[in-house]
Amino acid sequence: MESKKSSSLSRRRVLKAAGAAAVGGGASALLTATGVAAQQGAPSVLTNTQAGRKYRAFVQSSAPLPGVVELTSRALTGRQVMYRAEAAQTCYSSVRQVLVPRQPQSTTQPAAPQRATAVGHGGVGVVVAVGPQVVSTRVGDRVIGILHSACGRCHNCLWGRSDQCLVRGGETTGPIADGPNGMMLYSSSSGMAELITVNEEMTVPVFTDVPSAELSLLTCVGGAGLGMATTNIPVQFGSDVVIFGAGPVGLSALQATKLKGAAKIIVVEPIRYRRELAQKLGATHVLDPNQYKRSPKVRPAGGFGRDSARFDDTLLDHIRDLVAQKTDRVWAGGGRVGPEHVIEAVGGDQVPPKETPGPDPTGITTLMQSWELCSRIGSAISCTIGQPEDAFVQIPGSQFGDSAKHWWVCTAGGTNDRRDFPRYIKLMETGQLNFKALVGKTYPLTQTKQAYQDCADRSVITTVVTPNT
Repeated sequence: MESKKSSSLSRRRVLKAAGAAAVGGGASALLTATGVAAQQGAPSVLTNTQAGRKYRAFVQSSAPLPGVVELTSRALTGRQVMYRAEAAQTCYSSVRQVLVPRQPQSTTQPAAPQRATAVGHGGVGVVVAVGPQVVSTRVGDRVIGILHSACGRCHNCLWGRSDQCLVRGGETTGPIADGPNGMMLYSSSSGMAELITVNEEMTVPVFTDVPSAELSLLTCVGGAGLGMATTNIPVQFGSDVVIFGAGPVGLSALQATKLKGAAKIIVVEPIRYRRELAQKLGATHVLDPNQYKRSPKVRPAGGFGRDSARFDDTLLDHIRDLVAQKTDRVWAGGGRVGPEHVIEAVGGDQVPPKETPGPDPTGITTLMQSWELCSRIGSAISCTIGQPEDAFVQIPGSQFGDSAKHWWVCTAGGTNDRRDFPRYIKLMETGQLNFKALVGKTYPLTQTKQAYQDCADRSVITTVVTPNT
C-alpha cells in the first residue's frame, strides 16, 4: 500500500514542476509533480496555462453579422498576457463590420475551420495570468490594450515612428480560444470580450485610479486626437488651430491644443451637441459646415495666377477672416495668411448617421479643405478612415511639388502608446485632460451591437462596452 507521504504533493515538488515549465518555454513543457505532462484541460491554478477557461466575446465568424459567443481559452504560451476586461471603446472604424451583413460564404466549398476574431480593438483590464516569457507585466497589473504593437527594433520604430511599426511583433498569430462548431478565435487586441489574450507588446501597464471607461478612450480615438496635436506636428503656443470634427478624436485634439497654448481654436462640426461640448472644453469658435457653400471657381484662361485655390469656399474664407492678423501690413507681420495648424478628424461615413450629417459623406472635401486652409508654411494632419477607395484629393500640382506646407498622415495620431499613455494619464489625474466629458454611455457585452449602432448614429459622443458587468 502506497504511503500517504508518497501520494501527496509537497510545496517543493510543485515549485520544482513550475520551474521546469519556465525552463521548457511554455505550457506544453510543464510537468506535474507525478511526472505526467499537463494537458490543455489541466487546472489553471497548478499549470498557469489558463486552458479551459470559459468566457464570452463579441465575435465575427462566418456568420453575416458578429454576435456574443461562448469560448474556451487555450493555454497561454510565450509572451502572452491574459487580462479581465473592464471597459473598451467602440471605435467608429468597426461600425460597418458590426452593422452591415456580409455576403454568406459559398456552400460548394469544403467546410473549413472558422477563423473568428473578436470585434474592435483595445481595452482596459486587470492581468490574471502571464506566459513564461513575459517581462513587463505582472499578475494584478492594470493594463491598457493598445491599437498596435511597437517592436522598438525595426527601421520605423528606431526613427521615432512606432505608429508605423514594420514588424507588428506583438500580434498573436495563432488561435487563442475555441468556440462552437470548430470555431477558432484569433485576436490581436480586441477588448470586446470578458477575457483578453494578447502578447505583452499589446499592453501598457498603468498605475492609476482613473476610471476604466475614461482610460479606454486612450486606445485609438483619444490617443489619436492627443497625438495629432502633440507628436509629429506639435501645436505651438500662440498659434491658431482649426479642427475639423468634434467627435472623440477631434475633442481630444482640442484639449491637447488648449494645453499647448493655442491662441484661437476653431472647431468645425455639423452636430449641435458636439459643438456645444467643444465650447465647454475650450474652443474659442465653433462653426457648422452646413451653413457655408463650396463650389468650383471659374478660372481665367491665363491659368491659376497668384490665387491658386481651385474652389470658392465661404467656410474657408470665414475662417481666414477669424484668424487674420490685426494689420494687413505684411512687413509688420500682418496679413490674412490662414491658421498655422489644421487637424482633420472627420473621415468618411461608414453608414449614414441619424444625427446631422456633414456636407460631404465621403470625407474628401474636408481633406482638401485642410490642405487649402493652412498657411503657406502651416501644417495639416489627418489620421481618419472611411474615404472611398476610388476617391481622390485634388491638389494643384504646382503646390504639391513646390510648397512649404506640411502634410502629415499617421496611425493613431502618431502616439507612441508606451511612452505617451502614462503622460496622458498624469494630465487626466491632475484635471488637465477631461475624458470624463467624452464618455457618453456604457453598455454590457450583450448590448455591444447597440453600442455600435449608437456610435454610427452619432447620438452620443462615445460608446463604451463593459464586458464583465
